[in-house]
Amino acid sequence: MKCILTCSIVLFTTLFFGQNNKTVEPAVFIDLNLVPSNTIEYVEPNEIESIHVVKKDSIINGILYRGQINITSKNPKKYDFISLEQIKSQFTKIKSNDVIYMVNGAFIKDNIDTFKLDRNYILEVEVTNSEAFYNFRKSDTKFDIINILGKTKENLDNKNKILLRGQEGIGIK
Repeated sequence: MKCILTCSIVLFTTLFFGQNNKTVEPAVFIDLNLVPSNTIEYVEPNEIESIHVVKKDSIINGILYRGQINITSKNPKKYDFISLEQIKSQFTKIKSNDVIYMVNGAFIKDNIDTFKLDRNYILEVEVTNSEAFYNFRKSDTKFDIINILGKTKENLDNKNKILLRGQEGIGIK
């Protein structure tokens, strides 16, 4: 009896807590390209022509999604989505694997392997090494931080600013 009870508890917990490939978020398509849901943040709202929502569950690449969001842009050929690894290899000279990614100063915590950005959205890519931080200089932990600046209004304004510095007034004798 003890053996049957133990086997049934093990079987129940295995089935109940077992891993499965389900997500609670919908599949997001931009011009028929499957992208992670957090990629929508970096799409210009004025470039969207239509949004179609499908409430039916669907299995894509072996993953169950709770519905679909199909976004059609005004210019479908405009978007060229690339992964964070592609950004690292094309825009930086970093060879190490220890990298922290940021977009517009916000850390990318989820979907790092599947996260994609539009190549045309990238304004600049800044790289900071862990040795630039005082607390990490003596540490064995070495990593790079890649901050991807997008073409937002604030970033474009900061890029176009010219700072003049000096001790003397300009045009005064």
